[in-house]
Amino acid sequence: MERFNPLYLLIFVPKNLISYLVGQGVRLKFPYIMQCYINKAFIWLFNISMDEASQTLDSYVSIEEVFTRALKQNSRKISGTYVSSADGTLQVSIGVAAADEAVQAKGLNYKISELILGKKSQVNPTVIEASWYTTVYLAPHNYHRVHAPFSGKLLKVRHIPGELWPVNSPAVRLIPKLFVRNERLVFDFELEGGASAWVVMVGALNVGRMTTRFCPQFATNSFNRQCLYSPEPQEISLVPAQVKAGEELGVFMLGSTTVVVLDEQARAMLKPRAIQSRQPIKVGDNLSG
Repeated sequence: MERFNPLYLLIFVPKNLISYLVGQGVRLKFPYIMQCYINKAFIWLFNISMDEASQTLDSYVSIEEVFTRALKQNSRKISGTYVSSADGTLQVSIGVAAADEAVQAKGLNYKISELILGKKSQVNPTVIEASWYTTVYLAPHNYHRVHAPFSGKLLKVRHIPGELWPVNSPAVRLIPKLFVRNERLVFDFELEGGASAWVVMVGALNVGRMTTRFCPQFATNSFNRQCLYSPEPQEISLVPAQVKAGEELGVFMLGSTTVVVLDEQARAMLKPRAIQSRQPIKVGDNLSG
């Protein structure tokens, strides 16, 4: 008989609300001495290295500031034209299967067009002609800012509402279509010669907040979005911007996942290499052949 997995119980849990409340908690600010001890306990609990942080530990006034810390200048080197968008574990970097499908885990696939466009993509699933995708999982101890994996013109940023399931390995292996069920920020890019590419930030349980410098007033899983929930995707930034590989795109307030998608023209130009073995990776690490 199949062993019961406690993740099934999350079906009955208000995951977005719990994540919102956890987010409120990690943004609390305590008196200086108390905050120093709280910060030390936090980095011990999650085994976080502060060696590359741009500030000393006692400079951060909340747990969230520790978690979303910036790095010292030149801590990450850009070593190719197609590079990792985040620190974490490289799950897969491979060509897209037929029928617009990407592999979440063995036996579990999802539609890339739905990942990028939301459920409205079901009306016209051929809008996204994906040819390659790269998935990186960020654990709680990782650096949590997301950077451009290539140079190009950012056309728009789209918010796709959704749930906030965990995205760790057990959840990825168990929950069907996990990445298209969860809340997302999607960055639409045009590359040289008209090639198309996308960077997707996938939200996760606990905090659930994602932000981007291209729309500073916007944050996912905020109070307003708890009260005025809409399932429809929303364009939150329509101001084109030239972005170089390695420039910051957004920030996770807790561990999650990035998926980078290339169309055939972008694949031919950037020449990504196939990687199917899980391995540690950092922002700027070369993923091209």
